[in-house]
Amino acid sequence: MTGNKSGQSSSHDTEGADLHHRCHDQLLNYWKKICKGREFPHESDIDPEEIADIWDYCFLISLDDVVKRIGYRYSYMGAALVGAFGDDASNPDMALRLLSSTRVPNIKKIDEVLNEKHPVIDEGEFVNSHHMNVRYRTCIVPLGYDDGQVSHLFGVMRWKAY
Repeated sequence: MTGNKSGQSSSHDTEGADLHHRCHDQLLNYWKKICKGREFPHESDIDPEEIADIWDYCFLISLDDVVKRIGYRYSYMGAALVGAFGDDASNPDMALRLLSSTRVPNIKKIDEVLNEKHPVIDEGEFVNSHHMNVRYRTCIVPLGYDDGQVSHLFGVMRWKAY
């Protein structure tokens, strides 16, 4: 995505609103498939090749002891998402800032997925580091262990900046 400050819209969503919904549907269907009768799948069940057409819009948030110190932490962020935050992932300082997710725009929905242990769809808006408004729609699903403990949050996000 290439942003501009002239007020013109720019977007990774060139295929239209249908793709927004298809991404979320595809993630939910994939999540249900890999659940295999369990409450939720394991992080190791994810095969990026099976969801290759949405993988660049996906993210994975790890829940570990780091959460207690610095907040949620992205362990994966698709290349198409980095631009939403207005950063350059090739710059190590910027990539590190993205990975410590005190900047997560949908923190309440993340908490809902953790507490309720079910998929959640959220939409909202935030201002990125280039001072552009970013409108997003995301689907977040829990991943975890057979004992019912959530270990990761897996999601897909489509966005438009203006």
